[in-house]
Amino acid sequence: MQGQKQGMRLSYLGSDAEEISDVLTRCIGPVRVQQPPKTDLSYSYEFVAAGRVAFSRVASQGSLSIGQRDEVPKLLILLPLHGSACVKIGKESVISKPGHAAILDGNRLSELQVEKVRSHLSLVIDQRDIFRQLGTVLERPVYGALDFVPELDLADGTGEIIFKLSQIIAGSLGSDSGIPDMPHALSYLSGSIVSLLVDTVPHRFSGALSQGEWLPSPKHVKRAVDFMHANLRAPISMSDIAGAAGIGVRSLQEGFKRFKGTSPISYLAQLRMEAAHRDLLEADQSVSVAEIARKWGFRHMGRFATEYRKCYGCPPSEARKGRAPS
Repeated sequence: MQGQKQGMRLSYLGSDAEEISDVLTRCIGPVRVQQPPKTDLSYSYEFVAAGRVAFSRVASQGSLSIGQRDEVPKLLILLPLHGSACVKIGKESVISKPGHAAILDGNRLSELQVEKVRSHLSLVIDQRDIFRQLGTVLERPVYGALDFVPELDLADGTGEIIFKLSQIIAGSLGSDSGIPDMPHALSYLSGSIVSLLVDTVPHRFSGALSQGEWLPSPKHVKRAVDFMHANLRAPISMSDIAGAAGIGVRSLQEGFKRFKGTSPISYLAQLRMEAAHRDLLEADQSVSVAEIARKWGFRHMGRFATEYRKCYGCPPSEARKGRAPS
């Protein structure tokens, strides 16, 4: 995860909103903490980067609001232990209370408003990790909005399992931890949480998983994909792809819809976006964003920048400066 190393740990106890902002920004992303004037605040925060999930235990007393300062390509899951809080996502609101997890998409600016006494566990997952897992299963590039359901029942099914695994991880936090340092075990547990989330909690790609897009692609679809990879920089057409696969255009479209969940042209655009992303991160700094975009067939810079931000959570100019993780 960005800015976090495997096994990274942090503990904080204080009452200064600016200090809390700095701590949370370091661990989960750019946030701003505010408290009403002339009010008391106590905030305890324990954090560990446990493999594929960053995990924290939070306890606060007093009124405060925690708002995002920028979009981040991460998924935040709040597991309340005590007290309620109001989560505002755009114009929508969700009440975070014991027994119900709140699932927040960091690409949509949100704010957490807390009153009185509150404690919760939280999980932060890099969305790119989820995209990689889905891409491996579906045998196609995956990006865009994940659209997980915003709430999850913690008393039954997947929610109960995730909550119990999280409580186990919570036992490794703090100076009084009864669990010895065990990064590999924490990594395994966090991987189980991500797999459970992807496989069983409804999201945008659940239909593709349930409809069999995970099945091995037939030979003609694989031939089409191989042809795309070999000609990413060439101006190829649907007819070219179908000819290389040895089938008609209509059969090609049906095969991609069935086994890749998208059209051949959209799949090709996804491959080209991935190639442009790699170049933005790895190419010499003297090479401009526009040159890289044109190299991979993107002619409209505004449209390219918009699509890139949807995929990777930042504008291509930031990736060019080396601030976006691969």
